[in-house]
Amino acid sequence: MVLVYKDFNEDVADEFWCGDNQLFMTPYVLGDSRRCGISWTEVDKIFFPCRLPLKDDNAVTHFLLAVLDLNGKKIDVYDSIYSEPYEAGMNHIEMYARMIPHLLKFSQFEKYHKSFRNAFNKFDIQWQRSPHQTGLIDCGAFLIKYVELLIMGKDVEKFQPEDIKDFRKELATNLWEHGEWKRNSGYDTPPENVGDDYDSENETCCPKEL
Repeated sequence: MVLVYKDFNEDVADEFWCGDNQLFMTPYVLGDSRRCGISWTEVDKIFFPCRLPLKDDNAVTHFLLAVLDLNGKKIDVYDSIYSEPYEAGMNHIEMYARMIPHLLKFSQFEKYHKSFRNAFNKFDIQWQRSPHQTGLIDCGAFLIKYVELLIMGKDVEKFQPEDIKDFRKELATNLWEHGEWKRNSGYDTPPENVGDDYDSENETCCPKEL
């Protein structure tokens, strides 16, 4: 998404989605990309992690969670540093809020989704209240915890930040068990495609001022 947005122009949006951009993005929406697991047309909300790059060297600085609400035409943001919009975070989410409606329109999304109305204006962005991290490298763990709580229908705000250490241990245990299952079953994880957003090997660090 980040790579595609660099060349995005709302004034020529229809032409933009032809060619390589169509091949790269529309499979996510229509479910042709099996890496997504399910088509957007079959769900009402889509969870996706976001990472904020530094302007200078594009190093990873911070992870936050965005939830695309298709029926509400909005993007809810859960951030373990701030509960209100700030420049770096807002600029990044604006990318999705501007581009996704055009992508849905080009994909004729309203024909396939059970309740999506034929409205393709820019999505609203709403920063949600969420527990804050106290360490410098906890944003990824908080993001995963947000997803878990939201999927289970629980109140994100009731999670206690000091419990993140226990959650990290739980994650490590689950990853080890999954690794053992893969080794014993012979399952081989498919390789990432060229152009994926998560190709940086920079260490994630969360400065208090972004």
